[in-house]
Amino acid sequence: MTLRTCLRPLLVAALLLGFTGTGTAAALASTPVRGSLSVHGDVELAPGLDVFHLNSHSQQRVDGTTTGAFTGTGELKTGGINLPIPVSVAGPVTCLSVHGSTAAFLYPVTQAQPPLLANLVVNKTSVLFTVTKGANGAPDRVGFLGPFPSQFFRGCAPIGTPFVFHGTINITG
Repeated sequence: MTLRTCLRPLLVAALLLGFTGTGTAAALASTPVRGSLSVHGDVELAPGLDVFHLNSHSQQRVDGTTTGAFTGTGELKTGGINLPIPVSVAGPVTCLSVHGSTAAFLYPVTQAQPPLLANLVVNKTSVLFTVTKGANGAPDRVGFLGPFPSQFFRGCAPIGTPFVFHGTINITG
């Protein structure tokens, strides 16, 4: 068997995967979007005390597929103090639900720090976030549920939003 004979199946497989991936990406790019959400800012646990910074973007296409990403980091912001807390989580957004000025998204935790937290939550749990855009002078708000075992969640219907949110929320759909 020659090197050429050995490499031929690999070349064919690579070409097929490349064409399949390109076709899939092109098909997704041309699918209309049903709704989208972009969130960037800080969760206020109590008046004047921000404890979590989140950044997320996601979109749901009319065919039901959802794409996006979430990152969150611990922080302590109060009275001019701004200290990072060495806790972070991240994951892909797999579900998005838009209802007027409220949107909810679900992400499985695929990355986390510190290692002790990672051992408990990575590839085992998911978190549901809900954001509400404030109106008529009311503040933006956020709520979350989790982390819970991923099988706990059936979709991503919005939940209550008890915490004030300082940042930007852009909802379409």
